[in-house]
Amino acid sequence: MTETDAAPPSSPLAGQWRKVTAEPCAAKYPARITFAIGTYRGTRSPDQGFISWDAGIYRLEDPNKLVVGTATDELVSYDVTIKGDEFEFTDAAGCRVAYRREEGG
Repeated sequence: MTETDAAPPSSPLAGQWRKVTAEPCAAKYPARITFAIGTYRGTRSPDQGFISWDAGIYRLEDPNKLVVGTATDELVSYDVTIKGDEFEFTDAAGCRVAYRREEGG
């Protein structure tokens, strides 16, 4: 098997996710996120303003550290916990935000 025949790397975050946290501090994060391999796209809810995760790159530096390219092109590191169809991260202000994998995502 050559390098080009190898399966692409996978990510436990690949797929579509819906935010389940309703606290005001989580309002700046997208209502829905679609993660592909190395990139993501955030989607706002109809009543949501600016979101800091709009589209960009991401990487898991280790099982508990997520780095995201934000709307301002800054790379921001978050503590993250991924358990099956749910993930949760904590931002620098201490806001804990949880997402659940969507059906078929």
